[in-house]
Amino acid sequence: MMAYENNNDFTDWIYNRYVEALRKNDTIRALVFLDVMNQYFIKALTQSRFSKQKRYMGNLLKSIEKAHKNGTANKLTLIGEEWQREFQKAMADYEKNLREMDFDEETIRELIIEKRFNYGND
Repeated sequence: MMAYENNNDFTDWIYNRYVEALRKNDTIRALVFLDVMNQYFIKALTQSRFSKQKRYMGNLLKSIEKAHKNGTANKLTLIGEEWQREFQKAMADYEKNLREMDFDEETIRELIIEKRFNYGND
């Protein structure tokens, strides 16, 4: 527990495992990770020194609940450093594909800007 006292690394990690399980349609695994998140929220983050982490985890749990109610759980994105890596790879792949389709530089730049702006909403 001490390793995660001042940041949200564990919270990000467990949330991202949940999102990955959803993406793979692995419902059982997703439910296990969701249960771990709930247990961590209820039992591990009880001390006042963890109040920021508890609020952060609570917000993630609310976003999961809202996404399920809205039928958009499959659109949940990774968070933290894993999101950054996924985003950078997606942008590089997108640019490569545009170049392979022989778009001109101006069009490529405009399409990349649009893709960056709408990332995660498509």
